[in-house]
Amino acid sequence: MGSVKLGILGSGFVVSYFHLPSLREIPGVEVVAIGSRRQATVEELAKRFGVKKSYHGDNYLEGLCRDPEIDSVLICLPNFLHLEATVHAAENGKNVICEKPLGRNADEAEKMLRAVERHKVLHGYAENQVFAPQITRVKEMIDNGSLGRVFWVRTREAHFGPHSDWFWNPELSGGGSLLDMGCHSVEVARYFIRDEPVEVMGWGATLVHGSRTRAEDNSLAFVRYRGGQVGQSENSWAAHGGLDLRYEVYGSEGAAFIDVTRETGVRVFTVAPEERVGYVVEKAEVARGWMYPIWREHELYGYLHELQHFIQAFSEGRMPRETYRDGYIVNKILDAAYRSMKSGRWEGIQ
Repeated sequence: MGSVKLGILGSGFVVSYFHLPSLREIPGVEVVAIGSRRQATVEELAKRFGVKKSYHGDNYLEGLCRDPEIDSVLICLPNFLHLEATVHAAENGKNVICEKPLGRNADEAEKMLRAVERHKVLHGYAENQVFAPQITRVKEMIDNGSLGRVFWVRTREAHFGPHSDWFWNPELSGGGSLLDMGCHSVEVARYFIRDEPVEVMGWGATLVHGSRTRAEDNSLAFVRYRGGQVGQSENSWAAHGGLDLRYEVYGSEGAAFIDVTRETGVRVFTVAPEERVGYVVEKAEVARGWMYPIWREHELYGYLHELQHFIQAFSEGRMPRETYRDGYIVNKILDAAYRSMKSGRWEGIQ
């Protein structure tokens, strides 16, 4: 097995709080460079994590993807740049990992899938939640028959809105809460159910953030599978109280309940000044009163195990278990949900 020489595209929240803290714990990988349009941000991040190169300015993307020292690229850019970044990486023979959602829609995702297949590079779809330790433990129980036949998976992800302005513009992001958060929940349900999704009923509305976005800030999606199973996805950009991330799995012989962000084993009350409290948890609205700090957030959300898996697969020259094809399927499911929002009926997955 050889060492993976990684270049990271992006310098935002997910890179600094989740990806880079995970990568410094993984043997067999060297982060060679970070690329971002924002010079001050990327240089500060590179210095903080001991990364020797940084690319910035108008040509940061092409420059990093052409770097001969890099063999793999991790794309953590805004959604509207995923296609361009994938094409540049694949054309330069780099293995590639892309943050969720793969594309703004299925057409974009298909172009990305065709690019990595055409250039014969290894590719991973960074859906962190299917690598979270709680999720993989329940999957083991499903696989060994502990829950019987899974027939219903209910997921909920909610907070009071994304942390970057581009999310609010559907032309840049591709959608609202359904695309941003529903991509997680529909893939977790598909991971548990392991059957072919065939049709979707979707609902979405802008109930709170009408002054900020034309996209839906609340959404529901019901995904029906070939065998009659149902995946239920609830998502909100308008729920106060910090990140709420839950899963319920119902089987013919049992049920499983996962609460990632509230049942953490740590509960704190403080009236200290916020500058003394510091960072608590992703999407926390305040740092006073009752709080639920998460230990090793990058691990509990699945980022550490996800990147361990991708790095090992790439070092062994094999395809990981979550690939661009999985991301493409997720985009197709969400496209059907958006069509259903308009039609008011079940829509087939095309």
